[in-house]
Parts: sequence; C-alpha cells; structure tokens
Amino acid sequence: MRNNLLVTILFLFSCSFILSQDIMIKNIEVDSKNNGTIIQLDSNKKVNLEDVTAWYSSEWFYMTIYGANADSLSLTNYENESLKSVEVSNSDESTQIAVQLLSEIESFEIDSPKRKTLQFFLRNSQSNAKNSISIEKNINDFEEEKFNQSENEIVYKNEQKSNVNNVLIILGGIVVSAVDITNSASFAAGALIGIIGIFL
Repeated sequence: MRNNLLVTILFLFSCSFILSQDIMIKNIEVDSKNNGTIIQLDSNKKVNLEDVTAWYSSEWFYMTIYGANADSLSLTNYENESLKSVEVSNSDESTQIAVQLLSEIESFEIDSPKRKTLQFFLRNSQSNAKNSISIEKNINDFEEEKFNQSENEIVYKNEQKSNVNNVLIILGGIVVSAVDITNSASFAAGALIGIIGIFL
C-alpha cells in the first residue's frame, strides 16, 4: 500500500513537472515565394494558436508566443537569402521573434498544420509581387532564348560537318573515277560515290 502511494506521488510529481515546462521554440525555417514568404517555427510541445500574436511594420515581422521561450542562439544564427536578420527576446511570460525580410509585407495569416509547428504566411505588397514575377519571367525568357540559340548553333555546326563530309565524299568519288578512267567498274564506283555524296 505504501509503495502504491509512493509510486502515485512520484507519477503526479513527474506529470506536473512535464506539464509545467515551458514551450521551447527550437527551429525556424523561411521559404520565399514570388508573392510572399512562409515562416515556420518548430517547438518541443504543442502551441495553442490563442497564445500566438503577430504584427508587421514595413519589412519587419514580429511573432509573440505566450508561455514559451526560444533558442535565441539557434534562431539568430539562421541564415537565408530572403532574410536580413532574426532577433529574439525572451521574457518570463513570452518570447518575441522579429524577422527582417527583404520585401515589405502587406498581410499575414497564422496556422498550425502539425502539432508542434506554427506557420506564418506573409504576403508581399502587390507591387513587390508583380516585380518579382516580372523579373522571373524575364529570366525564364532569357534562358529559353539562350537554349534555343545553343540548339541552333549545334544544328549549324552539324550542318557544317555534314557539308564538309559531303564534299569529301564527292572528291573521293572523283578520285576513284579518275584513277582508272578506262576501267568502267572503277569509273562507275567513283560516280556512284560522288552521287551518294551529293544526296547525303
């Protein structure tokens, strides 16, 4: 009986310790698209969306998670071509993560697609999105033009090789015919080689 009571007390103590632990934001991932950016935060425990607030100012996006702390070293050292910087501020009640992007933000949404994941969908301003799409289209057009030009150069070089080969075959046919012009078989063979060179 005494052992059961001791086991029950230890179980309740460990459960209360585990449940009272703060949420730890341990990882950040940033993925940029033409029309916006997706920021993903991974934690050690489930984060309730009611405990998350966010706002933006120009190119800065601020995320506050109540009842959580963040691994400031890991998050501030995160590098990505679409970010200028990441700043973390932990307090007793919450953590605030500020991300400075390369483009201005127009709006955002918050989602929790997995149990221990938060996602923030940031939309670029319309002018930035249009410029980005236009630049990407120009790059694609340039690459396609360059590919077509390379393809045409290959065809032209192959035609040049083919023309040189045809001339050599015709000359070979003339040489075979001229070696022994009195022999009708060698003359016919040379003429046949020359005709084949013309049609290849």
